[in-house]
Amino acid sequence: MDHQSEVLHWYEQIAPLVDGMLLAAQTGDWGALPAMEAQYSNLVNHLKAIEPAHTLKKEQLARKYQLLGRITSVHSEISAIVMPELAKLGAALKTFEHKENLQRAYGLVGDSYS
Repeated sequence: MDHQSEVLHWYEQIAPLVDGMLLAAQTGDWGALPAMEAQYSNLVNHLKAIEPAHTLKKEQLARKYQLLGRITSVHSEISAIVMPELAKLGAALKTFEHKENLQRAYGLVGDSYS
C-alpha cells in the first residue's frame, strides 16, 4: 500500500467506526462506547502520525475531505446525544454523594429504634 492510499485507508476505517458509535449512542448502548472510543482514538493517533509526511493527489484529497466531513458531522451527532446523558449521570452522582453525606452526618436513613 503506498503512503497516499495508507492515509485514506485510515480515514476509511474511522468513518464506519463513528457510524457504529452513533448507533450505539442512539440505542443507549453505553457499554459499547468506551471500547469504540478507544479504537477511534487509536486510529486517529495513528493517522496523525503518518498523515503530515504525505501529500495526497487531488482526487485523494477530495475523498479525504468527504470522509472528514462525514466523520465530523457524525461526531457532532454523537456529542449531541452523549453530553446530555453525561449531565444526567453527573447530576445523579451528585445526588448520590449528597445522600451519602447526609447519611454519614445524621446516621443511616431507615434506622429503627426497636
